[in-house]
Amino acid sequence: MINTILITNWNGNILFSKYYNSITEEKQIEFEKLLYQFTKDEWLNSKGEKHLVTEFGGSVTVYTNVGDLLLFVSGSDEYDELALSDILIPITDSIKDMCKKKGVTETHYIEQIPKFVLYLDEIIQRGQLDQVQFEIVSNYSSLKHDQPLKKESL
Repeated sequence: MINTILITNWNGNILFSKYYNSITEEKQIEFEKLLYQFTKDEWLNSKGEKHLVTEFGGSVTVYTNVGDLLLFVSGSDEYDELALSDILIPITDSIKDMCKKKGVTETHYIEQIPKFVLYLDEIIQRGQLDQVQFEIVSNYSSLKHDQPLKKESL
């Protein structure tokens, strides 16, 4: 199962988090602190979108950077470091696509979080990988994003 998606800035501040397992907020905070401690010294080695791996607490975490952001994907069971690395590819492609006009910066990413959630919902469904081909993810999410809201009369 895919357990967690986290996106942080280079200071370790969480910009986005999605937990697919039901854990308490206290456990989420503890996981984020441990993740920071285990990975902070290696962050510079993830430049150039190189994927790095760490393991603790029974889950594997693969992480990389895109622009000003650090992306973390944690999983367990059938999601080993190779599977998690494959999941990072469409996620990084999604971020690059939605930030292509202004570049991948913390500010521009935060402005685009609603669109990112649409992309992520196409990639991962209930903690399971659904789609890794970015073209398909992009097509589905753009259909959802561009549909106008319908007003229904009572």
